[in-house]
Amino acid sequence: MDSILLLAQLLLFGLSMLGVVTADGMRGATTPHSLENLRNILLALGLMLLLSRLHTAWALWAARPFFLLTLGLLVLNLAVGFGPGNERRFIDLPFTSFNLQASELAKLAVVLYLAAFFHNKPTDYPILGPVLAISLAAGLIVVSPDLDTGVFILLLSGFLLVVIGVPWRRLLAIGATAWLLALSVSGLYVHRFEKVRDRFEGWNTYISGRVNELNPEVIRGPLYQITQAHKIIVNSGPFGQGVGSRMPNLPESHNDFVLAAIIWSGGWLAGAMVLLAWWLILARGLQIAANLEGAYSVLALGLTLYLVLQAALNIGAVMGILPIGGSPLPMVSLGGNAMLMAGVATGLLHALSRQAFRHPTQQTRPSSKGGI
Repeated sequence: MDSILLLAQLLLFGLSMLGVVTADGMRGATTPHSLENLRNILLALGLMLLLSRLHTAWALWAARPFFLLTLGLLVLNLAVGFGPGNERRFIDLPFTSFNLQASELAKLAVVLYLAAFFHNKPTDYPILGPVLAISLAAGLIVVSPDLDTGVFILLLSGFLLVVIGVPWRRLLAIGATAWLLALSVSGLYVHRFEKVRDRFEGWNTYISGRVNELNPEVIRGPLYQITQAHKIIVNSGPFGQGVGSRMPNLPESHNDFVLAAIIWSGGWLAGAMVLLAWWLILARGLQIAANLEGAYSVLALGLTLYLVLQAALNIGAVMGILPIGGSPLPMVSLGGNAMLMAGVATGLLHALSRQAFRHPTQQTRPSSKGGI
């Protein structure tokens, strides 16, 4: 096991328990989630330990089947999925209490797919195939409708392609084509994205300072979440109010806004510990990627970006720097699907770390080749 990664993970898991326990004691809270969160953490740890002992060649071998499986689940989600309002985000797994969120699998699937695709291929290799495949996955998520996750997948893929070294002429040409296609069909779905519009308008009102002009009784929805989180963070102080202190009401304080709950109990110091843990994961992930070659380096970099980019979007939203996007804080937010996928990603990073620092110059190449 990589000691630096493990230290950061255990720190985040501990802070997750602190945040969820605090949210359970929140004013107006009805259903406790601490046991559910503990279950998710233990399952994530189990997956991490299992995958950390395997060689990462299997991940590249399984990349294409896993991506195709994910596409199938995204299609199935449109047919039988359920969620709040008109959203279709979860698939009910029979005979279990667990609901599958295919969009969370898609985030990891695109990283594996791109790493496998560029195995034994030059960076100037035609990338129309993977771009179409990833765009299809993002499109299926967007029409579910889940614009935030669809855009995240495109953003993650774009970052990874840039870092891999794909020529800008290819990226710009494909990006322009995708933008024109998106504009041509956007009118068909714009009415389904009222939540996105409300989130952006609430964030715009907050950063412009106009929130002070509003009557507190009319502050609702995303604007209410942002202002409440801001009050909680400011009033927490350097060392927090303690676990026993009842936190003011904050919707989604178990999930998207769990950082505010952590800061309420542990103060700004606890918030700094969250940032420290993510800095350690980013620095170690980049170091692992730098000590690997080919597809393994791309995989390490992609897994690091997958985790850290989500964390940055979540923290930015809680702090009011970015619009609320619905990205969970990996290894901290309550969501079971996100927690398990984070366990898979960190397990692979542990395996890649062992490969990088034990045999930095001898990399075993997988026999499979990705691509559609």
